[in-house]
Amino acid sequence: MGDGGQLYPTYTDDLCQAMRQLAWHAEVLTPNLTEAAILTGQAYAGQAPSDEAVQALLTALLDRGVKYVVLKGIERGEEVVNFVAGQDIKTEQISGPLYPEKLHGTGDLFASVLTAALMSGHSLAAAVRTATDLVYQAMFVSARQPDYAMRGVSFESLLGQVAKLA
Repeated sequence: MGDGGQLYPTYTDDLCQAMRQLAWHAEVLTPNLTEAAILTGQAYAGQAPSDEAVQALLTALLDRGVKYVVLKGIERGEEVVNFVAGQDIKTEQISGPLYPEKLHGTGDLFASVLTAALMSGHSLAAAVRTATDLVYQAMFVSARQPDYAMRGVSFESLLGQVAKLA
């Protein structure tokens, strides 16, 4: 839907409204901060919001019927923190090193690895840890390739790790 406080150019108001309606039926929702703000109608608080602002987003998403939320990409110094919350679990923070650059496709990769880990029987927290680690590795691998900033995240060489989740 968006990133850095901005909607992607392909998203219209009608599409955002439709995404809201779809999101409220999610078992596991994995928004970044921009997407969480768009979905809840709250103001975007930047990439390093206060714990209170994070909790307000999590509560707003869970109050609308989402069973589990992984609010991803919160910057805390040299770490990236993903907040895991649910209707029947205590909020947990899962962090990893913050890669110094942004790359296209990391949110999609995160959600894909998270889903693979969940479908392989891992707990939500373990799945978030796996996705966090693999995305960081993929960013590191990507930076070694020509024109990586234009191409987005490269993960193909890491797919063996996903296959071993079962």
